[in-house]
Amino acid sequence: TNAAAAEMRERISQGIAAKVQEFPESAHIERQATLLHNAQITTIDSFCLYLIRNHFHEIGLDPAFRVADEGEVKLLKKESMEELFEDSFGSGEEAFRECVEFFCPSGKEKNLEDMIIKLYEYSSSHPWPVQWLQECKKNYDIKTVEELEASDMGQYVCYYLKQMVKGCVETMQQVVDLCQEPDGPYMYGALAEEEFEMLKALSACESLSRWEVKLAAVQFGRLPSKKDESVNADKKEFAKELRNQVKDTLKKLQLQFFGVLLESTVGHIKECKRPVETLVDLALDFGRRLQEKKQEKKVLDFSDMEHYALEILLTEENGRRIPSKVALEYRDYFEEILIDEYQDSNLVQEYLLQAISGEEKGKYNRFMVG
Repeated sequence: TNAAAAEMRERISQGIAAKVQEFPESAHIERQATLLHNAQITTIDSFCLYLIRNHFHEIGLDPAFRVADEGEVKLLKKESMEELFEDSFGSGEEAFRECVEFFCPSGKEKNLEDMIIKLYEYSSSHPWPVQWLQECKKNYDIKTVEELEASDMGQYVCYYLKQMVKGCVETMQQVVDLCQEPDGPYMYGALAEEEFEMLKALSACESLSRWEVKLAAVQFGRLPSKKDESVNADKKEFAKELRNQVKDTLKKLQLQFFGVLLESTVGHIKECKRPVETLVDLALDFGRRLQEKKQEKKVLDFSDMEHYALEILLTEENGRRIPSKVALEYRDYFEEILIDEYQDSNLVQEYLLQAISGEEKGKYNRFMVG
């Protein structure tokens, strides 16, 4: 928040003041006290606003803009949505009617409105929202299981499954190691090793079809009930707990990705294709209408500020986005870039910060906390 940024500036100021008293002869510390007034200690939103106010001419933006408050943006969204639905129903297009029936089976149009808003807002967290939304349509250009497996989505699911099962293998290795300790639950040893080998074989799967078959075939045996006073009770309990974690993880993976057969999944994708494409088009249309209204009123919201700042800092050349002249100037200007609460940043902000840092040229001057 702006208050947090102001507090940080104040704390740094107090820290430097204390050092000035401690080392009154230090010209270096005195210089820091002077430089503090020029330091950009700010929220990312405020930094974006600073960029826009100083470089609006780079992107042809009207300098007479102002930042809209939350209530005003909410009202503009409501007006844009009403106009979108009025025009869409008035057009009588079959694709829109299908979309309404698909997403509003109970007749509640509010469901579709909420989905359009949610999709539009989520797309705004991406550097190039229109391009990202258009790419979403390609996820539904799937007619066979083979195409699903070859798609980016299918490839990612395979990668994800492999990583998750790799973690399970490591956990089961812990169980095996526990069983081999002098006071470990040796009676579980043979079964643990057998299940460890089963998981290693599972992690070798290379396609969704193999994962579907192999995950369904996973079976864990019944732990021996043998009692032995020489076995450490905590280690025995810990071995059981680790093994249960593995079982739970595999069960969740099975339900999450193969609760429905791949053939049926492809069938569902085919059924969804047209309604989803229409939903994406509606989100794009909604965004266009909202942007026109904001431009008429000469207002920006926080998302606009981030995207305009990105437009200032990146330029397109031969199909690639590279740092603009403005970005290169800021790279020379900033000695260090320190980012707090990094876990709360989105991909737009990551591109912004990357554009003004020197890491592309081997100057690693960006430090992140969070």
